[in-house]
Amino acid sequence: MDFTFEILDSSTINIRFNYGGEWFEFNLFFKQEQWILHPFDASLLGNPEMSRFVIADLLANKPFQVMLAKQRILLSNLRTSVDVSGTRDPDRVAGGRFDDYEDTDTTDEVDDWIRSHTFQEILTQELQAVDRRLQLFNSLLQKMFYENLGPGNEEFDKVQEIARIYKDASSRMSGMIDPDSYLRDRNTDRKRF
Repeated sequence: MDFTFEILDSSTINIRFNYGGEWFEFNLFFKQEQWILHPFDASLLGNPEMSRFVIADLLANKPFQVMLAKQRILLSNLRTSVDVSGTRDPDRVAGGRFDDYEDTDTTDEVDDWIRSHTFQEILTQELQAVDRRLQLFNSLLQKMFYENLGPGNEEFDKVQEIARIYKDASSRMSGMIDPDSYLRDRNTDRKRF
């Protein structure tokens, strides 16, 4: 059998479909007065052409059509959460099981930020954040020590372990920065050309 499904509740159905010898998982759910078919495989989410092929084959699958009919879901009213038409549909409903969907404006800001920074710049910024946390916990250790707390004190030992974790992370991340990069000195004030 190349198609299986599991009805989770009256508005959610998990679907597995075999296409080309591979199993792909989908979630069919009711939202905003329509049924949405959402692929759960990264290979489909990141590849609209492949999504188009698999979804077209699924929609033509007779057991799938029978399941839809038994659940009183009209094939003509079915929507997909990914754009399989090749055009961007502004009314497309975001897919998934969760009600907390990312705001597309936020995603665009993150995408823009990623596109405008090199990996080395992103790594350097993360390293600076780790170093700031390390300084914070080292200062906390120093204040605890001045309060006559030290090794053997449960809280001191935990803070010391956190500082070690940040120190290790800082050391490992520093090793990832290209030694020839001007960012090696962690100066991020320079503009990217």
